[in-house]
Amino acid sequence: MTVSDGSSAKSPHLIRSLITLILGTLLLRTAAGAMGENIQFYLNYISDAAKASNHPLRLIAGAANVYEIPYTLRGLIFATFFITELICSPIFGAWSDRYGRKLFIIFGPLFGALAVQITALTTILWALFLTRLLEGLSTASNAPSSLGYIAEATSDSPKLRTRIVGFYEVATLGGIAGGFSLGGWLWRHFGGAGIVFGIPLTSPAFAINALVYVASLVLLWAGLHEVEESRRSTRTVSPREAWVHYWNILSSPRVAGFAPAWVAINAVLGVWINLTAGLMTDQGAFPGQLLVGHLNSFQAGNVRAAFAVLLIVGIAIWSVFFSQMKRTTVMLIGVVGLFLTCLFAFLINHQPAFNAPLVLPLVGLLVISVLVLSGFTPAAIGHMADITEGYRGDRGAIMGLYSVFLGLGQVIGSTIGGPFVDWHGWDGVILVTALLGIIAGVITVRLHYSEDRLNASALPRADEATSLPQ
Repeated sequence: MTVSDGSSAKSPHLIRSLITLILGTLLLRTAAGAMGENIQFYLNYISDAAKASNHPLRLIAGAANVYEIPYTLRGLIFATFFITELICSPIFGAWSDRYGRKLFIIFGPLFGALAVQITALTTILWALFLTRLLEGLSTASNAPSSLGYIAEATSDSPKLRTRIVGFYEVATLGGIAGGFSLGGWLWRHFGGAGIVFGIPLTSPAFAINALVYVASLVLLWAGLHEVEESRRSTRTVSPREAWVHYWNILSSPRVAGFAPAWVAINAVLGVWINLTAGLMTDQGAFPGQLLVGHLNSFQAGNVRAAFAVLLIVGIAIWSVFFSQMKRTTVMLIGVVGLFLTCLFAFLINHQPAFNAPLVLPLVGLLVISVLVLSGFTPAAIGHMADITEGYRGDRGAIMGLYSVFLGLGQVIGSTIGGPFVDWHGWDGVILVTALLGIIAGVITVRLHYSEDRLNASALPRADEATSLPQ
């Protein structure tokens, strides 16, 4: 289906496609969230097998293929995912501008399903790195194409764009939240090594998770219609051309002034998403910290899911009721919420027990602080969608910045977060979060006061928009 004017943007077919995209994203992020949750438990499981000669995983994988895995190495394994996303998102985003969004959107669940099936069969370190590479390709293909689709479909309606972007983020975080709970449940019931239908599986939980990826693939394949703002070239765009053009976009004043803040916030997500599940279930480590080793996999999954749900509620509130606020103002408020979250998490971590008198009021304050910080993400994505108005031929490439910044941030977060966790557990998580928050706050303050000048002078007008060579 082709959309060539403003009236078409509100057609029933397009609205149905947007709904399909959001639902498909929900399923895809659920599967990815469960994978991200289970891989942390899996690394604990492999480490435990290295310490116990009678561990059941040794019977399936072999004693030579189990080993202790410190958090620093875990951080590098998780960073592999985001390195792939960082490198490939610009390429897939640019290709989606030329060849259509749908093809690259459906590659997401396809790569993901392959990754979890491989993980269910092996504990070999290089193979685990490979599965993270495939997961990175899943997001690199799907995210910029999906966001480019939304940017095109809502080009004549800023209000609709704000709301659809908000719903997309709700679906993304909602899927991750559901994935955290699903991952905890899958690991609790199917995490242990075993033989299923005659096939030796190091963890059947991953194989079951593949069904969610398949459901996302079927939904997106059957229900998504292509939307096209302008005729695409049939000429092949090389990876080098994509990256050269991306550099031109990244070096523009508005993008360059915005990027470090979002990279820092995404680095915070890299620490919290990729390292805390294993930490909360790592018994015997860091005595005296309430948030280390005092939860089982199902409880840890639900705690992380509750955190994601709070982000969802906050994003929905910010998207619906505060959509007219200046985006940088919302981002600054979000940074304040981040510092408050660090403070309350630190105080909870040093309570004597979960039933201590101060835990409940501190949890209430933590909930409020998370709702406050949640405004940063929709404001940042809306800021990027606004930038695409100066590059209408490259919406997918521009929105691929979402994955570039997410990937770079999470590489940084996972890499530097691991040593902080090895050093001081949850206190290390909180400290590195605060340091990243300082960086985000300083950059956002500068952006806030320079935005009006950049809006007037830095970007080309729509009729002078740049694009990749045709």
